[in-house]
Amino acid sequence: MKKAALACIALLTLALTACAQPNAQSSEPTIDPKIPTNQPLTIYQATDIHYLSNTLTDGKEAFQTYLATGDGKQQNYITEITDAFVQDVIQKKPDVLVLSGDITNNGEKVSHEEMAKKLAKIEKAGVQTYVVPGNHDVLNPYARKFKGDEQLKAKDITAEEFAEIYHQSGYDEAIMRDDSTLSYLATPSADTWLLMLDTAEYDNNKQFGAPETNGYISTQTFAWIQKCMDLAKKHDAQLITVTHHNLMDHSELLNHGFTIVQNKEAVSLFAKNDVALNLSGHVHIQDIQKKTVDGKTIFDVATSSMAMYPQQYGVIQYTPNQGLSYKTARVDVEKYARETNSKDPNLLDFQQYSKDYFGQFSYTKSLSELFQKGKYDPDDVEQMAKTMETANFAYFTGDKGFLKDIEKSPGYALWQKADGEFLTKYIDTIVKNRDKNDVSLVIPESR
Repeated sequence: MKKAALACIALLTLALTACAQPNAQSSEPTIDPKIPTNQPLTIYQATDIHYLSNTLTDGKEAFQTYLATGDGKQQNYITEITDAFVQDVIQKKPDVLVLSGDITNNGEKVSHEEMAKKLAKIEKAGVQTYVVPGNHDVLNPYARKFKGDEQLKAKDITAEEFAEIYHQSGYDEAIMRDDSTLSYLATPSADTWLLMLDTAEYDNNKQFGAPETNGYISTQTFAWIQKCMDLAKKHDAQLITVTHHNLMDHSELLNHGFTIVQNKEAVSLFAKNDVALNLSGHVHIQDIQKKTVDGKTIFDVATSSMAMYPQQYGVIQYTPNQGLSYKTARVDVEKYARETNSKDPNLLDFQQYSKDYFGQFSYTKSLSELFQKGKYDPDDVEQMAKTMETANFAYFTGDKGFLKDIEKSPGYALWQKADGEFLTKYIDTIVKNRDKNDVSLVIPESR
């Protein structure tokens, strides 16, 4: 069970809500959507930004080592990427912005506080913002700052502090709060509601000395979810659920620690209650999965990490009498660089720089792993690493165009001969899904 102290906040919220009811005998919360019925709705979803405050790094040896041993996130430019995205949102002005977890690098308090200020600017521009934490965001023992050749502990935050810091991004507007998690129900429009689910497990992080990666939904939270779904049905509103962890497996090989432990129960409950779309992140790849339960289909869209090439986010459209759609869009870092008069050539041609950065990282990591095995010819290793780079481009961006000629490459043939290698299975999984569309989706209202 997550932080018991959250019950105090939830009870206070419910008490205040009850006071606001026009009928003191009614326990139903006040529902006052900003957008009326039969109006279109545009939602932007960004995930896994892993924002790190500039005050926590001097960019020197410790930070460079951290980047080199990471997973390809571009935290050397995370401030610019984030600020460019904020600019995109303010200028394009969707109705809603959702951040589905891992908002910060490792839950540093100052990083959260800076992100909350950026979201406040978006709110001021008229865009409703909603957040939930990821496994990196709360009670994280890995909260660090980088100085010279040292990593030093930085202040992290509790669950209560998360709700306080982001009070303007969902928690003030929530019409229902779960007693045991940071989950809440929001009603940005009369037709479309958001069920923001906190699937992170963080209570034991300090005891274990590391953040728990699993996603979890307790029996208590499942009961609360059903209440939210019942309320949505009563008001003839469709629900979009938002989780950090994945509702479905997005990889045959990489699902432990990524997919919600109780995913079968969750998929069944969501589908039976007419939830057509879940938005998630965590796995950092761009992938769309679906399942059908008793004739009802639900999609889980894992949007890729904004901290990685190609710095994309999801655009969800609700059109009355037509349904929902999803597509990806890219953060316009180059425009931001021009408008801020940046002289940095990397920022001014950021898409190419970012592609080269991710490609080189993927190539080098694969090269290193293969050399460590000590059983492959050096020339073969280079070809195999190049093929791995190509496969990762397709996997992380969702753009299957990268796979066009992969099976003709010398490296692919070498991987096929590398019998029993985990990475061979990894590449095969990517290639066999080459015809699956992972960057766009249409869900008709009739389903």
